Amino acid sequence: MISRWRYRGGVRLTCDSVQLARALGAVARAIPARTALPVLGMVLLETSADGVFLSATNLELSIRRRIGASVAAEGAIAVPGRLLADYAGALPPEPLDLELDRPQQRLRLRSNSFKAEIHGVAADEFPPAPTVDGGACLELPAHRLVEAISDTLAAASTDEARPVLTGIRLQVSGGRLRLVATDGYRLAVREVGVGENHKADAWAVTVPARTMSEVVRILRGAGEADVAMTISPAGNHVVFRAPDAEIASRVIDGTFPDAGRLVPGKHLTGVTLAATELSHRLRALAPFAQGSANVVRLEATAGSVALAAAANDVGSARTDLDAEVIGPDLAVAFNARFLLDCPALASDGRVELRLHGSMGPIVVVRTIEDGFLYLFMSVRTYPLGSTTLAS
Repeated sequence: MISRWRYRGGVRLTCDSVQLARALGAVARAIPARTALPVLGMVLLETSADGVFLSATNLELSIRRRIGASVAAEGAIAVPGRLLADYAGALPPEPLDLELDRPQQRLRLRSNSFKAEIHGVAADEFPPAPTVDGGACLELPAHRLVEAISDTLAAASTDEARPVLTGIRLQVSGGRLRLVATDGYRLAVREVGVGENHKADAWAVTVPARTMSEVVRILRGAGEADVAMTISPAGNHVVFRAPDAEIASRVIDGTFPDAGRLVPGKHLTGVTLAATELSHRLRALAPFAQGSANVVRLEATAGSVALAAAANDVGSARTDLDAEVIGPDLAVAFNARFLLDCPALASDGRVELRLHGSMGPIVVVRTIEDGFLYLFMSVRTYPLGSTTLAS
């Protein structure tokens, strides 16, 4: 249990300046650039026997980190977040003493090289964290959650005109967690197993993509440590808890597109090739495609694939590469940017492009079965047409 800081004079805690700066850099990402509420520009410092907890929030997203410290007295204070983060980030690597003058609400910092005093406010003025006790919860290793989020982030929309598409849909059912994102032009799906114990706890929420980006950023180094994902009983908040970090967020209201309806059935032609090689070839064609709305034409024939791009006022380029092609010869045009954004192209493995005719969608999967699927629309003409997924 964290208690409020009781001022008795003397040093309250000692921590490492580098660890403090890193933790502040993480939580400060939840501090809004502009706000009418000054307390939202604060970082809450709380101490317990486990160390120092740092928290920031913009009322939509909250981030909390813990660092180890030698604590002499427990308590809490809120201080200007960016000021403290900038100061800690400029300190040399050395022990840092922090002390609270409670009557004056001053935080005093002292190291071998520097000393400072920062004016703060009472911790009670800081917005409370959302309550999720009693809500549906599941646990899975951090690296599996990070991989699943990374596989879907690129397909989330940035257009606030349709808020629900700016999030990632999380669905738990039958012992599996499914993540889905779409911006109306492309769709990404990733499924991971969450164990038999969660079969009865079916639920679904849409979490802002920004929150999911912070989850990836903060938990990327957590490895095999378990992450607990909890939905509030009211269904309006989600909290991700790891041993030294916590990210809480509001969920997005609205009806999310049905991914099952968007994914087509049997494809006509399958093209299997090296992911990194495909990425390199597309990037070389990109300068020529820019003058024609990023459109690249793909021609699949037995044993090979040809990629071509052209713009009337620039020129043209073509490349041929070996590929395993199953099905009839087929030509299709698409926005190269959509394929280059596919997370599977960043791997060292092989990918399969499933083609559904010259006017149909293109589906990308990894050749290893990992529950990943990425879909985007082909274009009607060369140059670009205007087909969307979500109406």
